[in-house]
Amino acid sequence: ELIVIKELGLADYFLVVWDIVRFARRAGIRCQGRGSAANSLVAYLLGITPIDPVAGGLVFERFLSPERAKTPDIDIDFAADRREEVIQYVYRRYGLEHAAMACTLVTYRARSAVRDVARALGFPPALVERLATTLDLRRTDSVQASRGLVDSFGADPLTPLGEEGLAGGLFQHLLRIVPQMEGIPRHLGIHNGGMILSGPPLFDLVPLEPASMPDRMVTQWDKDGLEGTGMVKIDILGLRTLSAIQDAVAIVEAQTGRRPELEALPPDDPAVYEMLCRGKAIGVFQVESRAQANLLPQFQPRCFADLVIQISLIRPGPIQANMVHPYLRRRRGVEAVTYLHPSLESALEETLGVIVFQEQVIKIARDLAGFTPGRAELLRRALGHKRAMERLIRFRQAFYDGAAARGVSLRVARRVWQQLKSFGGYAFAKSHAAAFAVLTYQSAWLRCYHPAAFFAALLRNQPMGFYPPHVVVSEARRCGVDIRPADITLSELLPTVEGAALRLGLMAVGGLGEMAGTSILEARRGGPFRSLADLIRRTGLGRRALEALIWAGVFDGWGAPRRQLLWDLETALEAAGRPAALPLESDEERPRFGFLSPLERLWAEFTQTGFSSNGHLTSLVSDRMREMGVTPSGALPDLADGGRVWVGGVVVSAQRPPAANGVAFLALEDEWGLVNVVLRPEVYEASRPALGGPFVVVEGKLQKRNGAISVLAKRVIPLKVPAG
Repeated sequence: ELIVIKELGLADYFLVVWDIVRFARRAGIRCQGRGSAANSLVAYLLGITPIDPVAGGLVFERFLSPERAKTPDIDIDFAADRREEVIQYVYRRYGLEHAAMACTLVTYRARSAVRDVARALGFPPALVERLATTLDLRRTDSVQASRGLVDSFGADPLTPLGEEGLAGGLFQHLLRIVPQMEGIPRHLGIHNGGMILSGPPLFDLVPLEPASMPDRMVTQWDKDGLEGTGMVKIDILGLRTLSAIQDAVAIVEAQTGRRPELEALPPDDPAVYEMLCRGKAIGVFQVESRAQANLLPQFQPRCFADLVIQISLIRPGPIQANMVHPYLRRRRGVEAVTYLHPSLESALEETLGVIVFQEQVIKIARDLAGFTPGRAELLRRALGHKRAMERLIRFRQAFYDGAAARGVSLRVARRVWQQLKSFGGYAFAKSHAAAFAVLTYQSAWLRCYHPAAFFAALLRNQPMGFYPPHVVVSEARRCGVDIRPADITLSELLPTVEGAALRLGLMAVGGLGEMAGTSILEARRGGPFRSLADLIRRTGLGRRALEALIWAGVFDGWGAPRRQLLWDLETALEAAGRPAALPLESDEERPRFGFLSPLERLWAEFTQTGFSSNGHLTSLVSDRMREMGVTPSGALPDLADGGRVWVGGVVVSAQRPPAANGVAFLALEDEWGLVNVVLRPEVYEASRPALGGPFVVVEGKLQKRNGAISVLAKRVIPLKVPAG
């Protein structure tokens, strides 16, 4: 590695990255490298990545080789809430003359082209927005519907059109111009984290301009343009998972007086893997999606190497190349481990003869066809290129010839080549998966041993992951964490931990805002609030924020009904010297309100915060689900495979992956957990109206596969919340 780094003149590059990582760690900013740099022993020894590539069997040429003219790419993830500190450090350390952000070229797509062209042609603003959402030039019915929409506006707004009329004139221009806009640059943006550095002043090398964000300089070239010049880019990326892990560690330290040293954890704790094998993975980095959680009981990961493979299996490459199920069958011992040729065993032994990682493509080309590792990396890159067919022509015959020289038959060489083509375009790097697996294990360990801190940290860093906050709250409750409501006297801005309980924060209240929440905390330093009027005087909160706090139950600790507080709000505003919106009545005339019912309280909290500390949202429709014979998710393991079943709950997510051939996947949640529902294309199309509401019931067939449970839907029925 050192020889290659010296030959390519990249020693300074490695040291610059090391310097950035060193600053972050000294500042207490959690970070780690990922991507192909994890193949480098130098990067590991410099502390840039947490992965030992020698122990992990990684391939340096996947990262850097003399055959590859392009510069290396080191991606570093930093805690998202502190990434800007790192960027500003780079600017201070090297100066605005020597450091800049790469730009992104934002190009026209169909919707933005329709919107801008319609504006330029003078269409009325209301019509512009409706056209942008309805006009699809690839669909005749969309064009006809849009023509009718234009006609419905009449010709008055655009009378200069003359005799052609609105639809016949400007609409035809719109249809003609929009296709020509596709792919044309619209404006410059700032790359998510790509920075370039240079010894000589950058403005001598590339065009620069001040960014719209303060204290930033940006190039006028994007990453592809910079790569063509040979300039080295460093990706300084933000990852919310790192922020959540950092918050969880800080909470545990505050609670126990001991800071968990996650980097020193032995990666083989049986309790952690037992939790994952049961599919308990909500909030766990990289394995919390429904597809990954469904795979966990089948895969049964028991060590760190298993996590690396688990993370890599649910990716477009293995799925499209039909490699997931063969691997699982071999792992369970129901299918023999075989290799198309004995020379492939070294490359594929760790994945039971199935191609899973990008690095295996390099090893196969090396071992079967005699490619140098650097040339094998060029082949791997060609496999994933958007013009792969033309780029692979110069490799195919060399692959066949190299295989023949090693005694491999043309039939076997062709089969291996076809496997590489099927897999290579969507392959996932083992180095990338290994770096991610470190965070998978750390987040799983925190969930296993410190659930209150873990779930509080997840809520602090929303939005993140696959699940909305109400699922995180419900999962915490299912893990035995006591959920306490946001309270005007006890809550901070963000969730906190009280013993083994999780206290929701004031920022959970929709419409409050950080500034208003901060004003509450600052005023509270002078003592607890004695009344609504006292709160208004000391915080200056407006009516809308106060109503939101009342409905969310933040004042329940005062012992007054929420409707009573809403009624008394006018009196409180007047007492605080603010004008009341309604005439004030005397105390004798003041009505007396009772407390909300449990279901009313739950609905009010859900409406205002998105979740409730008092119960699960399905309580709102539980009677109706019982009448329909819905089986709770917790009882599904006791039912027989293949049986007819009704399931129901809150719609958590509905996904239709491109690689699934039109099949959709629905995640439902009830009080006991989540249910995976599979919808064939025709069922999904028929069910789309029902999926617009928060609650549904699904009739279908129960499917149980090696511990994984799902329902193959026959029909989906919407459920409405009963009035009152």
